[in-house]
Amino acid sequence: MVVRTTAGDLPLVASPELIGARVAGKTGRAVRDDCESGAIETLPRAGGGGAHWRIATAKYLDSVGVPYEIVPASEAS
Repeated sequence: MVVRTTAGDLPLVASPELIGARVAGKTGRAVRDDCESGAIETLPRAGGGGAHWRIATAKYLDSVGVPYEIVPASEAS
């Protein structure tokens, strides 16, 4: 399954860099700052050093009012 937006297809769970570049119009660092401040809700981080922020794509798009649809990966562009 993928999340289809006018900005292109996105994975169900995405990194701050991908969200920033494709949807938010921000740098990955700016999106990570929003994650750290709690402005963007994230999924639990994996244990250990170097764990990255993970954003539930559809939930984020809902929060910022971006329309999307969830389609099978076989329909991804």
